[in-house]
Amino acid sequence: MNCFSFESSLRLRFSALSLFIGMFLVAGESTASAQFDDLLRRIPSDATAIIVMDVKGIHQSPIAVRRHWGQKHEQAYMQSPLILPPEADRIVLAADVDASNGFETEWEMAVMSLTEPIQMRSVARAESGYLDKLNGLEVAWTPSNAYFVGFEEKTLGAMFPAERKDVSRWIGFAQRNRDVLISDYLVSAAKKVNQKTQIVLAIDLKDVIDPHELSEKLSTSTVLKGNTRKAEQLFPIILGIQGATLSVNLGVTAEGTLRVDFASDAAPFANFARPMLFHALNNVGANIGELEKWTTKIDGNSITATGRMSDTQLRRVFSLLEIPSTKFSSLKDEDVESPGSADQVAKKSKTYYSAVNTLIEDLRKTLEDTRDNHAVWMERYARKVDRLPLLHVDKDLLDWGANVGETFRVMALSTRSSGIKTGVRKSSVYGRYQLNYHDTGGVAYRGRYGAGYASSGYTTARKTSSVKAQIRTEERAKAKAVRYESWKSMEDATAAIRRRMTERYQVEF
Repeated sequence: MNCFSFESSLRLRFSALSLFIGMFLVAGESTASAQFDDLLRRIPSDATAIIVMDVKGIHQSPIAVRRHWGQKHEQAYMQSPLILPPEADRIVLAADVDASNGFETEWEMAVMSLTEPIQMRSVARAESGYLDKLNGLEVAWTPSNAYFVGFEEKTLGAMFPAERKDVSRWIGFAQRNRDVLISDYLVSAAKKVNQKTQIVLAIDLKDVIDPHELSEKLSTSTVLKGNTRKAEQLFPIILGIQGATLSVNLGVTAEGTLRVDFASDAAPFANFARPMLFHALNNVGANIGELEKWTTKIDGNSITATGRMSDTQLRRVFSLLEIPSTKFSSLKDEDVESPGSADQVAKKSKTYYSAVNTLIEDLRKTLEDTRDNHAVWMERYARKVDRLPLLHVDKDLLDWGANVGETFRVMALSTRSSGIKTGVRKSSVYGRYQLNYHDTGGVAYRGRYGAGYASSGYTTARKTSSVKAQIRTEERAKAKAVRYESWKSMEDATAAIRRRMTERYQVEF
């Protein structure tokens, strides 16, 4: 929908597979803190997912200090899996997420507490946007399809997409509201940020599952393998899911704790929880890898999994919700109106090339893994490319980057189209059997124990499950062919632009 509703209730409808994606998106351990309430009160009540970050704590963590995540220089900006404004000390990201549709969002927003003011004029200039005024506040429109809002001297907001009327309504809401209106589950998750847990991601999943869809998914689950009794045990537990949390502890390494919360005892999940989660994520293209190495256990009404997170894993997770742009702050002191010197263009172009290539390499790591069809990550990484800083970057390089982003989208679309086509073809296959015949002169029949074809010709019958499996295999093969062809074209273009830039600027790209 185009209209942004602040007070509307949650209306997300998740399939069972989408449920398990949602399980991955959130975080938490139990501590008490209201340090983010001043930011959370600016978040509308229909937010269904949040990310809460103690940026100061992130930058002071051993891993961030060792790898210079908090520094402004270009290489540090590139190497950090978390791209955050250096001036921010606390950030809340929120969205209305539709996990049943590839994590599509109706809207996304960020509210940041700053250690020093950032003028809207600086944002507009650095991002090649323009100044505007909404509800009495100065705002900056940016080509990343977002508005930045200067709520107060040291409080900055951002909203995506840049729907002017929606941003205006959000400003009015944020100015008059004094209470935290998001769901209790999200509030509880936000309070889990502490000195050891610098980042929490959360999604509220209460009452979002359709019982008939859940029943169908459990009956066809390859993990349960037709175990009807186990499916019957798990059905009410999954239906009563409350939400899920993913806590990130940045110490010497990045450690994650995934917690999925239910309304009742999760004990029946024993021996099934982890494989079902992996299977669901793989099927919807949201495999982040490495979860197989995590330790999983049942804890009362919850399932928890803990393990180490790599840069690639962090980058993928945080691509689900992110600030539309963050580079404006480190560009604010530059002469953004000049064409840029040759050395400056060479430096900015190399940084841009490295950024795009990092995203390509992230996705390449699991390209050969047929379990990961990349749909979600391809779409999110295309958006990451769109949001990279463009100032003083070589035009030919920008054209290449735009093509890379478009290629990511094409590959994601081929996967999603594969799923749609599979569904359409499967819809013509009904019951337990499909008739297969070449004689058109007889009468088809369906009985209690199967189906047949009464005619002078011959008849064969196949189980519907077999036919559906074949359909799924055929459509996935087509999508895979598109992916490999697109990837090869992208690699060829990348090699060509690298040679061209190296020759043009006499700098190794």
